[in-house]
Amino acid sequence: MRRLQNFLIKEMKIIEKIDRHEVLKRWAKGEVYSEFFNPAYEAHREETLAMLNSGSRYLEMEGIDMVLEMKQVLVDSLSNYIKWYKAVLEINKSDLDMIYTLQLPGWERNTQGSYLIADAARNIQRIPYLDTRVTGILGALKRNEVNLEGITLLAVDKIGPYVAVEGNGRLTGIYMAQQLEKLDLIEKNQIEITLGLY
Repeated sequence: MRRLQNFLIKEMKIIEKIDRHEVLKRWAKGEVYSEFFNPAYEAHREETLAMLNSGSRYLEMEGIDMVLEMKQVLVDSLSNYIKWYKAVLEINKSDLDMIYTLQLPGWERNTQGSYLIADAARNIQRIPYLDTRVTGILGALKRNEVNLEGITLLAVDKIGPYVAVEGNGRLTGIYMAQQLEKLDLIEKNQIEITLGLY
C-alpha cells in the first residue's frame, strides 16, 4: 500500500535552477501592469519593462527596485537559503487545490479563513464584488491580457502543498476560469512558475 501511495503522489516538474535575481526579475515583470506599481506616467511602464528585458543586470536591478518597492517587506522576508527553480504548474484541480494564499486580511476574507486559492475562487465567483481586483483579473484572462510570468510558490518539497508568495490574484482567476467556468484559456493546461524550496 505504501508503494502505491508513493506512486500516486505527483511532483511538480522542475525546469532549471535559477538565482534570486532571476526570481525577482520574473516577479517584477508580472507586476509591471498591476495596480501595485504606480509610475508617475503610464509610459514608464513600458520603459520599466524594457529595463527588465534589457539583459543588463544593472538595468534589471533598477527595474526590480522600482516595481517591487511596494512589496519590499515581502521580498526581504524571503530567506536567502531558499533554492529557486523554474517549474511547471499543471492547471488541474488536484494541483490547484494544494495552493494556499498569503495569510493577509483580504485573503482571509476571500477564503473564509482557509487561505486556499480554491475557496477564494468559489467565494469570489459567488460574490464578485468580494474582490474586484480578482474579478478584473478574470476578465483580463478571458481577453488574454494577463502576464502569468512571476507567479511564485513556496514549498518544503516538490509535491506541495504550496504557498503563493506572488500571483494569488492570478491563480484565483485561473481557478475560476479553468475549474469553475470550465474555460480552456491556458495553453497545454500548464504554466511556468517560480518555485522556492526550503
